[in-house]
Amino acid sequence: MFFHRYVDKIRKIMKKIIHKSGFLAGIFAIFLSGGCSTEEITGIPPGKEASIHFEIGSKESYARAVGDITPSVNRILILPFKKIDENAPNDTANFAPDYNKAKQLDVNSFPVIATIPALSASSTYMMMIIGYNRNDYDFTNQLNPSRRFSIGSVATPATLQNLYLQPVNTPDVPELFSCIGSGYFQNVMVGNYFKPTAINNIKGTLIRLVSGLTLDISNVPGYVSSITLVAEQLVSATRAVDGNPLLWQTPQDNGIKTIDKQIPVAGKVSFNKYMLPTLDARKTLFYLDVSYGAFTERYTMKVTDTPGIASGNRITFTPNHWVKITGDYAKINLGFTITGVINLDDNAWDGIQYSNP
Repeated sequence: MFFHRYVDKIRKIMKKIIHKSGFLAGIFAIFLSGGCSTEEITGIPPGKEASIHFEIGSKESYARAVGDITPSVNRILILPFKKIDENAPNDTANFAPDYNKAKQLDVNSFPVIATIPALSASSTYMMMIIGYNRNDYDFTNQLNPSRRFSIGSVATPATLQNLYLQPVNTPDVPELFSCIGSGYFQNVMVGNYFKPTAINNIKGTLIRLVSGLTLDISNVPGYVSSITLVAEQLVSATRAVDGNPLLWQTPQDNGIKTIDKQIPVAGKVSFNKYMLPTLDARKTLFYLDVSYGAFTERYTMKVTDTPGIASGNRITFTPNHWVKITGDYAKINLGFTITGVINLDDNAWDGIQYSNP
């Protein structure tokens, strides 16, 4: 009897030791690993949901308007795209936005460190981040009449392939940035496609989607009361993932094409506008409507052919490129001569620096 009681007591002690040792060993293993996947940290089984940490950065030059030291991006939208069919290829056309899991954040500086909403652990995702100014858009109040752009799609269902950003007023383009986040497990990149249980961090760097145009005209005669810059056609919506045109005007339609109107000051006018990228397929002419007294005369803005930028007086705009044109009013019939090279210095806009020789 005594022997059996002694054995039972030993067994109970051994169970306690094994239990505690296992628990301590588990804690020690986590400590040594320096981090785990969401599944390892939370014990999330497939089909449940997982939250993921992310880090979004933006090069200082990308987050600022031209010539401005104040960051343009002070709000971001984190928008998960969930794979529609897990058996289909990892193509942008097979990922649909999960608006219920979207998260908007106001930011004051980069990088942004936060946690995205819980995602399905068994689904494959891509993660888009859109950057903008908080005065231009509010995801929580998408019909706000003061908004400067909207988010939509050219087809149903909406996918990463057809999702666009569209200015409310086509010629009034706000600064727009985006990127696709890359999933990481610890410090090893998994890629742009991932299951939440396979990563523990998402990283991305916002890149400017829009283009820019500067037109400076000097020696404007005193009898000219105003000069209006008008486009032949304009892109009206840009693909959020890469800035490709998804909706556009045509020369014959009734779309608003007036870029800006300037009154000469000391014989000069200057136009500075953001533009949606046209790429080569949607490049455009520009017209100058010159007003004096009760009369207005239209001139086609002529520019010299420049590879990748101007052809047949039509100008091509690409994301994060700024086209600068300077000219003398006396040459308005002959055309403005443009020269220059692409500036690839990321401390400033990537773009063309034009001057009139």
